[in-house]
Amino acid sequence: MPERSHHASVPREVIRLTAYAHLALYLSKFARGELGLVLLLGRHGTGKSENVRRTLSAAGGPGNSEASVLYVEGHMQPFGLYRQLWEYRDRPVVLDDLDRLYADPECVRLLKPLCNTVREKRLHWLTNVTMNDGELPSSFSTSSNVILIANEWKSLNPNVRALEDRAIILHFCPSNEEVHQNVGGWFNDGEVYEFLGKLIPMIPAVSMRHYCKGSQLRKAGLTDWHTSLLQMVVPDRRAACVLAVQHDSSLRSEEERVLRFIAITGASRATYFRIKAKLAHAL
Repeated sequence: MPERSHHASVPREVIRLTAYAHLALYLSKFARGELGLVLLLGRHGTGKSENVRRTLSAAGGPGNSEASVLYVEGHMQPFGLYRQLWEYRDRPVVLDDLDRLYADPECVRLLKPLCNTVREKRLHWLTNVTMNDGELPSSFSTSSNVILIANEWKSLNPNVRALEDRAIILHFCPSNEEVHQNVGGWFNDGEVYEFLGKLIPMIPAVSMRHYCKGSQLRKAGLTDWHTSLLQMVVPDRRAACVLAVQHDSSLRSEEERVLRFIAITGASRATYFRIKAKLAHAL
């Protein structure tokens, strides 16, 4: 259901999605051209861009294959953007990293009409560059539908915020458990997957990148990959240390693990056992 807010840092009307199945439903509607302008928000590491690519690639028909979709990521020169929008006219357009695109006034001039909600939009580039180009017109019409992807609404500049009343705004906010379950469908490192699964309650916001980084560390032959990964995902330094010493094969007894914990954190023996008791589910 739409979620209303009067806070300046968030959109006024948002459709809040917490499951990948729900996100896939809206993306499939976009892929079929039933949604003209979508703004997809959500924290990094949840696979927003990858899900958009996968849905558009699987939508079926030559018009919706990945090669027939314009993906714009990061900075692009305005004239290059104009040329690509012409080459991909009437095809889906995916705009990622919006702040960088909308920081350029010339890009803004192109993207504002492109993100209009009317079916046929007209874009213009009235300079000698187009006039001297034998193929590129100085203006053209397109029926492209557009999806914009960003991490946080509060970071977007005013030009992006001007789209608030035009776009269907999706706020994708899956739980750690939902992300973990989704990763299980494609991640092929069972050891890292199981390790992170036990830590889910302790991670503020699990990211798909955590799994990939953990797998990279393990496959590189680092015997302390558990410790390195814990430092990435568990913000509580002492809790991360308690967990790390459990996976340190060089420590052969509980006493050695306690002494290592004390040496690293400066905390007491009692603190070690108190934290360990709280983390019993992850050991």
